[in-house]
This record gives sequence, C-alpha cells and structure tokens, in this order.
Amino acid sequence: MRPLVLCVAVLVAGCDPARIARFGIAPTGAGPRADSLQMGEALGIAQAFAQRYQMTLFPADDACPIGRYFVPDVVRGKKVGLNFCVRPSKTGIQFRVVEGITSHWGPKGDSLRLALGDTLRACFGNAAVVTE
Repeated sequence: MRPLVLCVAVLVAGCDPARIARFGIAPTGAGPRADSLQMGEALGIAQAFAQRYQMTLFPADDACPIGRYFVPDVVRGKKVGLNFCVRPSKTGIQFRVVEGITSHWGPKGDSLRLALGDTLRACFGNAAVVTE
C-alpha cells in the first residue's frame, strides 16, 4: 500500500496546474543588427513590465537567460507565484508568463499577460508576435 501512496503523491506533485501565456517574437528585419535591436527592445519591454508590476529580478538561469522576474499574486484568496521569463527561442525571443499552482489567472497575472501581448503587438506588429 505504501508504494502506491508514494506513486500517487509523485503524480499529483508533478501535475500541479499552472496558467501559462507565451508570446514569441520572430525577427522581421534582415541581418544580425536587426536581431540585436530586437533583443534590446525585448529586454527593455521586459524590464518596464517588471518595474510596473513591482517584480523582483532573479539571476538568469538556463531556462530564462535574458530576464527572470517574480512577484506574489493572489487567486481566490490563495497566494501563488507569478513568474515572468524572457528567453531565446528557435525563431527569436519568447516571453513567458506563468501563474503557478492554480488553474485561474490572478489579477496581476491576468493584467500582465494581456498588457504584454498588446505592447508586443504595438511594438513589433501583429505579424511578428506569435501567441504560443
């Protein structure tokens, strides 16, 4: 009976729900200069959003080498974590907003993901922004 309980606990722990929004920016210009300009703009946007939402900057890691930010949020009276990550992708740059251990967006997470999508489309154009 004990191994069964352990297996169920591992499965449940590995299946915590999360809300995730991903936005990919694909290069629209030509050459490395266009890519570096886009990278600079993306980092500026990430920093502006992190400041607006009073997020804490964490050291870069393999999963989020461009920018990694965190702020607590509340969903239905429960404290959850809101993570914001900027990373390179196969086609350009990816912005990822993750509201952990919940199946609903909290007010900060919902606001961040909606405003981020609008800002990226305004800066880079609809054709350059892919919602993943």
